[in-house]
Amino acid sequence: MGFLAPFMLAGLLGLAVPIAIHLIGRRRAKVVKFAALDFLLATKRRTARRLRLRERLLLIVRVIACAAVALALAKPFTSCERKGPQVTRGPQAAVIVIDDSFAAGYLVDGKPWLTRATTDVRKLLQQLGPEAEVAIVRTSEGADHPTELTRDHLRLRDQLLALEPSSRPADTTRALAKAAQLLTASSHLRKTVYLASLQARSGLRPDDPPWGEDGPALVQLELRPARMMPNVAVTSLRADADPGAGTRGVAFDAEVANFSDQPVKLELSLTVADRVVARGQLELAAGERKSKRFLATLPAGARAADANVAISGDALPIDDKRWVRASLRDQVRVLLVDGDPRTVRHDDELFYVEAALRPGDREDSGTQVRTITAEELAGIDPKAKGTPAAIELESFDVVVLANVPALPVERVAVLAQWVRAGGGILVAPGDQVDPAAYDRTMLPLLPQSLRDPIDTTWGASPEDKDSRALHLVKWEADHPIFAPFSKAAPELADARFFKISLLGPTTSTADRKVLARFTNGAAAIVEASLGSGRTLLYTSTLDRDWNDLPIHPGFLPLLQQSMRHLARKHAAFSDPVHIVGNSVALPAGDLKKLEVRGPEGLGAVFEGDRLAGRSTVRFGRTDRPGLYKVVGTDQTGATHERDELNFVVNLDPRGSDLAQAAPGDLPVSGTGTGGTPADSTRRIELWHALAAALLLLLLAEGLLVQR
Repeated sequence: MGFLAPFMLAGLLGLAVPIAIHLIGRRRAKVVKFAALDFLLATKRRTARRLRLRERLLLIVRVIACAAVALALAKPFTSCERKGPQVTRGPQAAVIVIDDSFAAGYLVDGKPWLTRATTDVRKLLQQLGPEAEVAIVRTSEGADHPTELTRDHLRLRDQLLALEPSSRPADTTRALAKAAQLLTASSHLRKTVYLASLQARSGLRPDDPPWGEDGPALVQLELRPARMMPNVAVTSLRADADPGAGTRGVAFDAEVANFSDQPVKLELSLTVADRVVARGQLELAAGERKSKRFLATLPAGARAADANVAISGDALPIDDKRWVRASLRDQVRVLLVDGDPRTVRHDDELFYVEAALRPGDREDSGTQVRTITAEELAGIDPKAKGTPAAIELESFDVVVLANVPALPVERVAVLAQWVRAGGGILVAPGDQVDPAAYDRTMLPLLPQSLRDPIDTTWGASPEDKDSRALHLVKWEADHPIFAPFSKAAPELADARFFKISLLGPTTSTADRKVLARFTNGAAAIVEASLGSGRTLLYTSTLDRDWNDLPIHPGFLPLLQQSMRHLARKHAAFSDPVHIVGNSVALPAGDLKKLEVRGPEGLGAVFEGDRLAGRSTVRFGRTDRPGLYKVVGTDQTGATHERDELNFVVNLDPRGSDLAQAAPGDLPVSGTGTGGTPADSTRRIELWHALAAALLLLLLAEGLLVQR
């Protein structure tokens, strides 16, 4: 304990004053014996004892009051270890970085950690004082950040009160970098970043520090619970067809991770279409990951259903469940028309197409293929059903014309009518195709007229042939046929095209779209709508006569996705993994209105200009995990749920690892700015309490005097 004014302790000498008054003021009466008063002596003695007690109490109160006056004037104080951040009031620039990732929903003493954090941050905001310019930056991945500091602390308090855990993992490094950027624009000398975070290792990138040694000072608020923060999460879920479980059988593989230092025993449940269909148990050692397989069947009559696997709840419930969209694979019925059949199998026009649609000739490939010649197709007679030569187009979803010569007008009319009714057709040229003949009869099936092909390697030496080859570029990445590919897609970009067909001019762009081009700008794939059906024109061959795409890994998924797109069938069985915050591409087709309905009221409506002329639309409000349903309105005005377009969104499993970062993972506290006080102790003033005690003593002294 210390004193701010120790010389005032000389006032303690005043303690002698009430003592002297007490001793001097004592009455010394002369003793006179009087017999008549002897009977009153007993009463006198009792009264005298009470008076002596009151006088002594009065003396004690006055002595303590005099001591309190002297001590209060000396202003005593004591010190203790400072709890919480070291805060200096006054003009300064400060950014408070607060963790609002889904890990901030971790329950501590029955309440989310973020509730405690926002309470402490509000106290910090008050301690900074009204002259401080402050901003609040959230750590959740993809969060919107402020653009400037402000002195409107009331608005900042409202932001803190409204803050809730998001569904995204923490990106603390990016948030700190944004904080440093805001402070750089400030003219204040004192610049500080206050970090209110769980300091999870998964949210930091030690190899990419947000600032150097000359950055702002960093003050870490000690808000992480002292005890361990164990967590168990479902980190992945996959659904695959399982013929062993029947024609509608599905195998669900769930991975569960134990992010703690203690073994756990869990109960898992599988829910399909809002009904729990299976349960199981899983034992995990500390830091272990394990998979659990469930076998189930989809509900009768349903070709797709949403499913989820959940574990028994823990302190972070948001990552205890994961969703998946399970769909039965639709069989696409494809009629392949061979325009250049060969006796040598690998020289045949459709050799690579058949291998891509039925790899390994497997029955579960999802495609039923029938191959005919151009002569057989030219003999189509829709009225002659049942005859050996007749081909019923209604039995197929897609027709592929591979290097097929121009068909008669009446046969083209039959095919065009079938496409308008909902069929799909793919046309690919070759040496058997005469562009002039196609212009005369085949235009009803084409999105654009053909012109003579060009050979980019004509006259080139073998050494220059590769350099003159064309490559695929500028493909429509959001289109369903390119869904399996990345943006770079080397499995497509590396393919070489030596000869292509050019297209004639057209002014019809309402229902026509170029999906990919070559390096010389020529169209590679063109799509158009024809009634309720679709037509695709590929301007090179489907074999290796004009290009080497069939021997590249991109040929198989490109062809399979094209068949499914033309057939309007469900996507592949296992849907892509959609993570919270990532946009989802939805095929628009011929819809005039598309509505997405997600959990907690999330959604969007696409219509009018947002939908017209688009083959796909992007939905970006994937802010919560769960099931998102798609409702479409077709050209006739009929509205119904598009079950094949429904999708699920899940958490990024990186955020479930709550292991604390090592000290070296956190950025250094900058030395080039004002900083905060280095003293880690807190002074406690004692004279305020002495002054309050003095008032109570004076009150007690007055009561004793009155009596």
